[in-house]
Amino acid sequence: MERKVLDPQEVERRLDEDFNAILNMIGEGSPDFAADEENEMLKERRREEVKAKDLH
Repeated sequence: MERKVLDPQEVERRLDEDFNAILNMIGEGSPDFAADEENEMLKERRREEVKAKDLH
């Protein structure tokens, strides 16, 4: 198996706390892709919950 050589500048960046903090923040503040109210699967689940309540 071949060893890959790291660039010395990359090693310095990886040891920098600020650079690591920036890498960890990638994705924060991104749009939320949660289910919205118009989602058919969500509507179906609510119908099933109502049916279940009616049975009890």
